[in-house]
Amino acid sequence: MDIPKSTSKPAWPTNTATIIANLKGHTGRTTALAFSSDRCLLASSAQDGTGRIWDVASRKPGERGVIRKECESFASLVFSPNNRLLALGSGSLNGLGWVVDVSDKTPQDVATLRGGKGAITALTFSPDNKLVAGGGEDQTLRVWEPVPGGTGTPRTMLKGHTGTIKSLAFSPNSLEIATASQDNTVRLWTLSRIRSTERAVLQHESEVHTVVYDPKGTTLVTGSVDKVIRVWDLTAIKPKVKLELKGHTGGIRLVWITPDGKMLVSVSDGPRCMNWDLATGKALAEWQLPQVTTSVFAVTVDGRYLANGTSEGNVDVHRTAEKRT
Repeated sequence: MDIPKSTSKPAWPTNTATIIANLKGHTGRTTALAFSSDRCLLASSAQDGTGRIWDVASRKPGERGVIRKECESFASLVFSPNNRLLALGSGSLNGLGWVVDVSDKTPQDVATLRGGKGAITALTFSPDNKLVAGGGEDQTLRVWEPVPGGTGTPRTMLKGHTGTIKSLAFSPNSLEIATASQDNTVRLWTLSRIRSTERAVLQHESEVHTVVYDPKGTTLVTGSVDKVIRVWDLTAIKPKVKLELKGHTGGIRLVWITPDGKMLVSVSDGPRCMNWDLATGKALAEWQLPQVTTSVFAVTVDGRYLANGTSEGNVDVHRTAEKRT
């Protein structure tokens, strides 16, 4: 198959990302990060067993709240689209997840997510805020309805992966989920209350650590440890690669598409952040990140700010783009 490939030569502007905030409070290695969609809050977790909420919208960013649960650490974090809820996945063998209300400065428990076996390494909310999907070391996709006072039993369980699930994403209409795994595949699952099924298996040459849908749900982007980003056309019955993006020198840890569907943001070991034209695959800019000691990253929905965690537990927030008109 003839797949268009972007140039791997540095024919794009190279910049040094500016650190605009350094958040201190954790006392162990950072394990997960997540921004709220309104860019006001940043959630972090570390091996000190805490989750922390940071107010990053103020002139002096600072800690807003601390979350502790029955686990040694959290392995995953994600905000709901309406920014009221935060889901946290255990990094311990108990396989638990939690949903807390973070709309107030004192986080309030909403639901416990049960059924997992081992760490929950990936979580996401559905676009309508009603469902939480998670996956992890037990290689199983679970979907919960986080109802206050509920049993926490998953509504759906789907098996197929043979490696840890590292990332997942809902389609914009909430009817499909993509899961990325250490088994070198991304799997697409069609959701239904009657019978959920596997739709397709997409291949990479190495572990796949990140996946995202475009706003229309017609394109999927996947990033792998093989340093390659693949852009998939989902409009066909059998998804096919329409672009292959090369330019990173380390494994891809994060991909994100801006809400207008035009720009792709990718982050890799190295560490480097790159901006791409999603339609053409053209590299637009590259940002070098200083002093990064972990592979834990989060990006704001507009792609302008990037957070990374350190081995000491600090969180640095970088500006990786100027304001776009």
